[in-house]
Amino acid sequence: MGENRKIVLFNERFQAWEDALEEFILFRKAEGYSKRTIEDYRYTVTRFFTKYPEAWSPQHTTKTRTAVLSFLGQDDIAPATFNIRRKYLKAFFSWLTDEGAYTKNPLDGIRARKAEPRIVQHSAEVLEKLLKLPDKSTYCGKRDYALICLSIDTAIRPGEALALTLDDVDLDDLTVLVRASVSKTRKSRTLPFSAETAKAIQAMIVSRPKGWDTALLFTNHEGSMLTISGWRQRLQKYYAPKLGLKRLSPYDLRHDAAVYFLRNGMNPFALQAIMGHSNLETTKHYIALVEADIREAQEKASPVRRLIGKNKRVR
Repeated sequence: MGENRKIVLFNERFQAWEDALEEFILFRKAEGYSKRTIEDYRYTVTRFFTKYPEAWSPQHTTKTRTAVLSFLGQDDIAPATFNIRRKYLKAFFSWLTDEGAYTKNPLDGIRARKAEPRIVQHSAEVLEKLLKLPDKSTYCGKRDYALICLSIDTAIRPGEALALTLDDVDLDDLTVLVRASVSKTRKSRTLPFSAETAKAIQAMIVSRPKGWDTALLFTNHEGSMLTISGWRQRLQKYYAPKLGLKRLSPYDLRHDAAVYFLRNGMNPFALQAIMGHSNLETTKHYIALVEADIREAQEKASPVRRLIGKNKRVR
């Protein structure tokens, strides 16, 4: 009887999943979630219900459960994609359960998959060529160059970089502040960068039309916010083909920075702080790559292996 009463009350509040999603978004905003996370919630939930409209069935949770299993059980879905979908849908339905809409979360019992991190490494030659590609006679080219420099110089997350304001950058002190409100871990951190990156940022700022009224550091060609999707598409369309790469994403530049920091002798704990990792476990993925480089180099140059290898026959 109590469950039926909750369902009736819920149906009076939300006539469709869109209404429920909007209130859920307001709830998350009140909790202080970042704009990027809010967008991810909206994207995932909308994609789910668009593909499975019959999933909106508080009275018949088995329909929702079946739709969830179909959505997560698609063929060839990568573990990382699976985990992201599971994470956002589970949070949404958990909220609905707390609100009395569902008597049980339809994602209960569905465990996350073990996903190997996709860490990209580009050679120094590729990165050097990339830095020469942007057309510095245009604003967009100067912006691309400055953004690439900052990404490689600080290992900043793409979402954090694109949320920076002019006030977040100190060109005299050569530091950039990642505010807690835009940081993935909700903790602010200050990242140092090189004089070369400072020059690139300064040149970009000077080239901006005076009529633009925006506090954002990196903008699109109209002075509005440059989205991660827009930045990804630009890297993929304008730069990846010229580098002979099938794929080039904003996160690839972050990976490159981390690997080269370690190769150049950076302390793993310093790298953890710069990248904003909440624990060292995530940083260890990069450490393992560098250790693999060392092992490969040792095997190729091993004096013992080379000396013994000269003996072709046993006498």
